[in-house]
Formats: sequence, C-alpha cells, structure tokens
Amino acid sequence: MTPIDLSPAFVRLARYIHERIIAGEWLPGQVLPGEEALAQDMKVSVGTVRKAFDVLSGQGLVTRHRGRGTFVTRATNERAFTSFYRLTDRSDGMRRLPEDTLLLKERAAADADERAALKLAPDELVYRLRRRRVLDGAPLVLETISFPFARVGTKEWGADGAPFHLVYSFLEQQCGISVSRVEDRLRACLLPKKVAKDFGLPVGHPVLLSIRTGYDLRGEPVEFRSSWMATDTHDYLSELRWAAATDH
Repeated sequence: MTPIDLSPAFVRLARYIHERIIAGEWLPGQVLPGEEALAQDMKVSVGTVRKAFDVLSGQGLVTRHRGRGTFVTRATNERAFTSFYRLTDRSDGMRRLPEDTLLLKERAAADADERAALKLAPDELVYRLRRRRVLDGAPLVLETISFPFARVGTKEWGADGAPFHLVYSFLEQQCGISVSRVEDRLRACLLPKKVAKDFGLPVGHPVLLSIRTGYDLRGEPVEFRSSWMATDTHDYLSELRWAAATDH
C-alpha cells in the first residue's frame, strides 16, 4: 500500500519545487514562475504558494525580491562571503575580505579523512587546494580544501579569472554544484609543525581549527575543508535566526 502524504499543501509544494531545482529544471539565478501562475498550474491557492516560497527561502534555495520575483539562489560573491565566512574583527565586529594566495592545486589520492568525509572509495581521487588568507599583512587563515574528483573533473579553480576566495561560485558556475548547507566542527588547538611554515606562524601558536563538510542539494558531500584560523584579533561568529527571510 502506498503511504498517504498528510503533509500540509505548502510543504508538499515546497518539496515539489525543491525536486525540480535538484533536477536542473530551474537553474541558479533563474526566476521561478509567479505566485499566481504557479498557483493556477498546481491548483492551489496563492497563499499556499507564498508559504512554500517562504519555506524554500528559509532553506536558502530561493531568493525573493520585491517587484522582481522569486529566483533560484546563486552563489554570488556577496552571498558566498557573508554566508560562509565567519571571522569578524574583534574591535568593530566587521567582516573584511582577506587577500588569498594559492599554495597548492593538485589531483591526488584521497587520504583517510577525505575518504570518510566525502564518502569515497579507497582508490578515488580528490581535487585538492591549499590557500593562505592574509589581512593587513598578517596571516589569518590557512585552508586545505578537497572536492571529489568525479564531481570536478578537469575544471580548474580560478581558470575563469574569478578571485580565489569564491569556492562556492567555482562549484556552482563551473561544476554545476550548488552547496545548500555546510557543517563546521570547531576545536581549539596549537598550530602543528606540518602547516606552520605555510601559515607563516610559529609552531605551537594558539589557533582555532574548523573542519567543514559541504553538501549539495541532494545532501551529498562535495567539499571537505580544514581551516586553521588565527584568532589573536578575530572571533568566529555564528548567528542563529529563527525567522525565515521573505521579501527584501
């Protein structure tokens, strides 16, 4: 017997739109049908469509602009920075874009941590990057970022001339991968010898280590990142919001 879906109509509609976005029928940056048109097509009320859009907006899948419509969210420069960059200056609470230097770019066998996080087989490859992020001449972050080779292939980060900080724009615009959520695990530690030289800080310097896994719209892991962060002058800020954003 097929189970009956007793979810509210707006939840079922949000799930339907979500599935169509995953299938690629509506691409990042593309405008969705208007509320009245979608209501007529789906034989539901405009209020149901509006509630479904609210759900998707809260999930970060769509962006609503008053007078322009509802769009599939894309990884713009501003969104990528404000959504995923967490370090704020302790003196004024501002987030400032650091200068990036690419230290490593390779396709290599996945190590044990990469295989576990990205759910890779023992013989699979990753596309691995390492970059140092500096602000006002002081080293701030050293990151190693890995993607499944099968999802990236021959695409090269930075080949389109975009700044190196746009990781999620690279995944979306060059690889067709939209990151819908990330999971960060934080721990305080002392900078180990293996990364101290690349970071430009002495061995044993107090740092914050962030282990991040990024997931696509299907919930599959597409990014594994280790970020060593100097917090001498910066804090890691995490904000929680209970009210979903609607019209801007």
